[in-house]
Amino acid sequence: MKPATKYPAVMFFTGDSDSRSDPLHARKMAALLQAASSSGRPILLHDDQAGGRSGKVGIDRKIQDDADMLAFLWTETAQPAAAK
Repeated sequence: MKPATKYPAVMFFTGDSDSRSDPLHARKMAALLQAASSSGRPILLHDDQAGGRSGKVGIDRKIQDDADMLAFLWTETAQPAAAK
């Protein structure tokens, strides 16, 4: 990771019960990228204290996680409104 680099917007997903990787890795990566980026784009961490990437999350949690991801994508890819 190079300091003062214009990195794109990023959203990391992790959870305390993530069975594939330690949530600390996503937390550290988000912090490093936030410190290194000079683009002004958001570097976010979606940290679910009760969940992870396992298939054991409830449907309500899955809907909320998907809504968060889609809102991030919408915000970062939406075209600006035409000038009036």
